[in-house]
Amino acid sequence: MNETSQPAPHPRAGLHRMVSGFSQSVVLRVLRLGINVVITGLLARHLGSAGFGALAASLALVSLLYTLAELGMGRVLVRELLRDGADQAALMGSSFYTRLTTGIALFAALAAYALVFEPAHASLLLIYGLALLTHAATDVLAWFEAERHMPAATWCQFGGFTLSVVAIVAGILWHAPLWFFALTFIIECLVTAAALFARYHQLGGAWRTWRWEKILSFRLLRESWYEIATQLTLLMLLRLDAVMVQAMRGETEAGYYSAAVRISEVAYFIPMMLAGFMLPPLMQRKQSGAPDYRDRVADYFGVSLAITLPIALGIVFTSGWLVSLLFGSGFLPAAPMLTVHAWALIPFALGIVRTQYLTIEGKLWANIPAVAAALIINIVLNWLWIPAHGGLGAAWATLIAYSAAWVVSTPCMAATRDLTGLMLRGVIRLPHLLQDTRARLRHSRFLGTQSHP
Repeated sequence: MNETSQPAPHPRAGLHRMVSGFSQSVVLRVLRLGINVVITGLLARHLGSAGFGALAASLALVSLLYTLAELGMGRVLVRELLRDGADQAALMGSSFYTRLTTGIALFAALAAYALVFEPAHASLLLIYGLALLTHAATDVLAWFEAERHMPAATWCQFGGFTLSVVAIVAGILWHAPLWFFALTFIIECLVTAAALFARYHQLGGAWRTWRWEKILSFRLLRESWYEIATQLTLLMLLRLDAVMVQAMRGETEAGYYSAAVRISEVAYFIPMMLAGFMLPPLMQRKQSGAPDYRDRVADYFGVSLAITLPIALGIVFTSGWLVSLLFGSGFLPAAPMLTVHAWALIPFALGIVRTQYLTIEGKLWANIPAVAAALIINIVLNWLWIPAHGGLGAAWATLIAYSAAWVVSTPCMAATRDLTGLMLRGVIRLPHLLQDTRARLRHSRFLGTQSHP
């Protein structure tokens, strides 16, 4: 990303790259999601709702520390690497070593907490916590994203995932203890990190040249603290429910709720995957002053809605069948929870687009009050509804909180008010956008036929 000048992007180049770039990465990620939900169902059947609930609640708690260990540097690092003349060695090193130090400190704090306050689940918490020691290695993903090598990164992630699946299946067949299944997550993290660094080296990267610079490190932290606060609050919205359900209704109810969450997460990952493809081209349009930049943001809103609405409806009408198929009839109490979570996909997807836009505009701070208010709403509603309604109450709290954070708050804040118009414009432009995409795909197939008679 060190070119001294770049031509202005074609008005539809970002969307065209998104459609063409989806092929390999999307197939791998969708395949991974499909395998993951099947394996999770098998594991839940093997462990039962109580064992599965204990595993899921422990991971949910440690996930909050994973977010802290990221220090919110992901999007900021991508943005910096995309700048002309970026010093990649200094950027990568400053981020990596800062995050590595943070991960070590967080693991020490987790160990003390687990041994003193959670001795019954200490083994699970400590095993999941081992990922904090290597979590900084995921910084290399920013380089893959900035350099448009995400398909290569996806293959590395798929390799680590495949080994963890083999380990889980072996554990089920050999009736391994509960802690072993937490260890399979660490296997995935380690193998993925090793594969990413190996591929990074093959593509011309040199991690040995990474260097930590104090001034740059503190600058990245200053710019990313908005992202830290937003990501941590967002993850609390995503994960705190499972922890509260376990604390207030027990591991069995937490198992039902976690089953619903695992199925809905397959759909929730789609807008996050879309964000990885859209951020670089939108960032380049912003930096080059492309006149159609805001139109592309509007298109991004429209595409997200067009993808997530049919998915949400599909889950709503098949929730009972999905739960029974994947987790067995013993987990059917999770079906109503899944139905509510499906509707929450729509405001979640719109929130991802909003966050990408605020990242590009340097206004991530605008996310903090909205998401913080949603977190407060979620905690209060969980406190009121979980005792009486269990996981279903937590699911409704999630839907209301997501809607408040990313839909209701948007026209209410000066920094995000203009996004309301972009959302509406994206919906209005959607038919034209879909028609244009179909025409491009037909044209690509025609050229392929012409070149291969």
